[in-house]
Amino acid sequence: MTTIRPATDRDAPAIAELLDHLGYPADASEVIPRLESLRGFPATTVLVAEVNERVVGVITGQVMPSIHSTQPVAWLTTLVVAEDAHGRGIGRDLTLAVEEWARTRGAVRISRTSGKHRDAAHAFYEHLGYERTGVRLTKVLEGG
Repeated sequence: MTTIRPATDRDAPAIAELLDHLGYPADASEVIPRLESLRGFPATTVLVAEVNERVVGVITGQVMPSIHSTQPVAWLTTLVVAEDAHGRGIGRDLTLAVEEWARTRGAVRISRTSGKHRDAAHAFYEHLGYERTGVRLTKVLEGG
């Protein structure tokens, strides 16, 4: 059985391992201040999926006001599931949990950006009803 719950600092080692799988290497000691920082932002959530007391997935979401919408908009900003837990509906459960969280905060739309090389992820989101509506452009800022 999968349990979806808010992330805690004790989840940092598992989250670090998941981020590495996603291509964003991090040490558990780096994850703890990141979690603290996210907890300091209003309308931000970090949820984990746990199976048999093992964290096998993490998702983050944010709800924010926007100039182009009267209602708040939401962003699904990170989702990763351990490779050995793929195909069990954990990604879907995490995504649905963030969508419900965003809905309860007034969001009427949720968006997700995904690297252009992540074809399987794109198919996953499209299966859940997400549509390709634009292009993400990124610029690394000096000093960043």
